Amino acid sequence: MRRFEADRMVLRVSDSGLLGIMVLLTGTGVSALFSASYHFGRVAAGDPFYFFNRQILWIVLGTLFSFILSRMPLTLIRRLTHPFIITTIVLNILTYVPGIGSTAGGASRWIEIGGNSFQPSELVRVALVLYMAHILDKKKDRMDDFLNSILPVLIMSVFMTVLVYFQNDFSSAIYVFLIAILLLFLAGIRWSYIFGGSAAIVLSAIPMVMAKPYRLERIRSWLSPLADPSGAGYQLLKSRMALQNGHFWGLGVGQGQVKLGGLPAAHSDFVFAVVGEETGFAGIVFILFLFLVFAIKGYSVALNSSSCYVRLAAFGLTSSVYFQVLINAAVVCGALPATGIPLPLFSAGGTSTLVTLGIFGLLINFSRYKAKDREVLCYG
Repeated sequence: MRRFEADRMVLRVSDSGLLGIMVLLTGTGVSALFSASYHFGRVAAGDPFYFFNRQILWIVLGTLFSFILSRMPLTLIRRLTHPFIITTIVLNILTYVPGIGSTAGGASRWIEIGGNSFQPSELVRVALVLYMAHILDKKKDRMDDFLNSILPVLIMSVFMTVLVYFQNDFSSAIYVFLIAILLLFLAGIRWSYIFGGSAAIVLSAIPMVMAKPYRLERIRSWLSPLADPSGAGYQLLKSRMALQNGHFWGLGVGQGQVKLGGLPAAHSDFVFAVVGEETGFAGIVFILFLFLVFAIKGYSVALNSSSCYVRLAAFGLTSSVYFQVLINAAVVCGALPATGIPLPLFSAGGTSTLVTLGIFGLLINFSRYKAKDREVLCYG
């Protein structure tokens, strides 16, 4: 007697809540970005609308991309998984090629094409999650077989992490590997593997930090920003000052002062500080609430499905966005050292915007499928 389980998936209406939160976050984010970037755009590019216009273009492209992904059959998404991860690997390798890869701030994370830059490492968080969900679903009944089930996925996770790390992006590398470990945990691997993976993160992070003096300097300035208030601690102190100036209701949208040259990266990694100064504690709570609703919606998609693939993919994609939010907010508040991880849909960055909206499209797609009770089929 041969026995197996089949999950019956039924099509349903898309989760309108996910679509609504996408619209709210995108609209609020681009408004906050314009306020945070118009001064720098005027000074750096001679156009106060420079970053705003570029962000609008990426939002339009991202919305179209999101719509396509939201309507794509799940079988097609899974068939495209291997070509997608190969493409992601090739694009990330191209960042190391002279004349193609572009370096800024000591990091080699971009591909320069016709004056426009693209950051392939942003694709890693999606490609790796979809790859892991696909493989772990296929091998869900053999999770005790480390050599054939766990090791291939672990090798790919380490390889993608190393690719990002050698672009001089330590924070994103750790963040990517953490998501991989969480997905392995959700897939049901042994606790000993989880502890081993966690220990590997800690042990590998120490030499990674020691390898670059500026990383140690970031940690020192985070622990004691007043030790060098005009140097390494300057950005953190300015960020805290902006949040304190905002009080409860803020100075008013567009009325912030720290963005007028006082805070480096006010339009990108530290846009949250500008939001705090202009909208105050109330504005910060509102933004965090919107992202919390997104997380609840995304995790609900995972929890409401009996499909292993959908559970893993939805959980990983939701985490890849929400963890960025938590990390960015923690950095701006001074709870973590500076990481270079942006605030999704708020920080200037076309690739991040495109990928984040693509993730929304995938989650909306997954929300259209709800598993009925499993039926057990028996064959002689």
